[in-house]
Amino acid sequence: RTILLAVGKAAWRMARAAQQVLSSRIAAGLVVTKYHHSEGPLGDLEIMESGHPVPDENSVRAAQRALEMTQDLTAQDTVLLLISGGGSALLELPRIGLDEMQHITQALLASGADITEMNAVRKRLSLVKGGRLAEHCAPAHVEALLLSDVLGDQPDAIASGLSAVDRNAAGSALPIAERYGLPLSAQ
Repeated sequence: RTILLAVGKAAWRMARAAQQVLSSRIAAGLVVTKYHHSEGPLGDLEIMESGHPVPDENSVRAAQRALEMTQDLTAQDTVLLLISGGGSALLELPRIGLDEMQHITQALLASGADITEMNAVRKRLSLVKGGRLAEHCAPAHVEALLLSDVLGDQPDAIASGLSAVDRNAAGSALPIAERYGLPLSAQ
């Protein structure tokens, strides 16, 4: 089976292109994009719109649906991840409460932190970022096609690395949070 997951502001168009090429080989699929970025139905693919640049309840629902769709896969299955900018907010399953995640995201956006710093913090607070979405798909084969919106085009930076293991040290987020005075709870 091939499962398609498209996430980002360009997700709908990426999914449409994949569907045109792969058509009946796609067993199931989910397209997660920003509000008003869907251009209509795409056959049997599920389409969800969610919050950007701050995640919302639909961002969490989208992440839960992506995890449901990719559970119990086998080594014979393939997951095609189509990822573009905006995925950090559009697909989110926070380790902390959504309200706290929203406050931290808003503080990061207002702080002047660059995208690498923002992603370092977001990866530590998420159950799907930093390669965790791709890891969840194991033992299936995962193919990721990325459209970069970050300087340097590092896979772990695009959409906070939904498909790529974090190359930064785990302790890198705390100094960033302290530098910008982020409102972190004791969790």
